[in-house]
Amino acid sequence: MMFNDYPINTIQLAMNRSFAQQNLIAQNIANVDTPGYKAKKVAFDSLLGDQLQAYRTRPGHISFSGSDPKGYHTEMDTYGTIQDNGNNVDIDHEMSELARNQLLYQTLSQSAADQFKKFNIVLGGNA
Repeated sequence: MMFNDYPINTIQLAMNRSFAQQNLIAQNIANVDTPGYKAKKVAFDSLLGDQLQAYRTRPGHISFSGSDPKGYHTEMDTYGTIQDNGNNVDIDHEMSELARNQLLYQTLSQSAADQFKKFNIVLGGNA
């Protein structure tokens, strides 16, 4: 089926990751002054490589049990300096990650829209 097309699946995976990252960034920002709170991030880049290598081209192919179906997982972010209250959230870092993630999501949304335009053309619709 056309919607099992590889590029749109990859875009969907990346958009899901970006959405999850946006939620974690918001959570980190909301807890900037919470004693003992440790910043979180979405680990994705290494999992994307696994997903790309493990892509099944036919339904009968063996699934890759080692890969996470979401394509990402959350983990503690150890980049920041731990403050006196045990918190390691760096608001400047979080705000820059927020902006970067928003640009990524917008780019992915445009890529998805372009894919659907191509589907529409193939199906005989107007561009």
